Amino acid sequence: MSDTLLPGQKLLAGQYIRSRSGVFTLIMDTRGEAKLFQRGVSWRLWSSGVGRAGSVLVMGTDGTLQMIYGRTKIWSMSIKSAGAKLVLPDTGNLAIYNTRGKANWNRHMVVGTLMPQSQIHAPDPAGREVIMYSVNRVYTLKFLTTGNLVLLKNGTTVLWSTGKKGAPESYGSVGPEGTFYTFNNFGDITWMYDTRRAGSVVQLRDDGHLVMVNGRTVVKTFV
Repeated sequence: MSDTLLPGQKLLAGQYIRSRSGVFTLIMDTRGEAKLFQRGVSWRLWSSGVGRAGSVLVMGTDGTLQMIYGRTKIWSMSIKSAGAKLVLPDTGNLAIYNTRGKANWNRHMVVGTLMPQSQIHAPDPAGREVIMYSVNRVYTLKFLTTGNLVLLKNGTTVLWSTGKKGAPESYGSVGPEGTFYTFNNFGDITWMYDTRRAGSVVQLRDDGHLVMVNGRTVVKTFV
């Protein structure tokens, strides 16, 4: 049993990698979603958010973690870095390491693009915070503990926010119909923007622009 997915290796439904301690397991479920669990804990620590029965999780030779359905890539994460591998260490911090041993991505990150049904998450007692980063790491989109979703430059300068408060442990995602939502911890919608274009994604670009894109068309610029 391995704790690593090497370039070109894949997980089919029911297959998994497990930390050497046996405490953490990343498994592909029968619905085609990748999920990370901790032994003795009922909730998942992380998931791809995207699931389609028959999908395969692949550690791409280009360094990105990919969900493939048939011949179609329906989800990907990290940045391109040939030879990178996916590792599940005993800390449970699932990560992609490049050939120099540096982490290009970990489970607390979304890099560049928020795909439909993937999530960003506020800090919570379960340690499920997920922050969105531009590829150059200058800009971040994150939830404050109040539930306000903010765009920051260099971690300090606020460029944009939803302005919502009073909603700790909030999370955000893009629905398959093209709506960007934020929710409180009860699952109630606290903010939304509807592109009315199915398949739209959120991108945080290296110039600091936060946009929604459908195909190659920018359909909304937040800042």
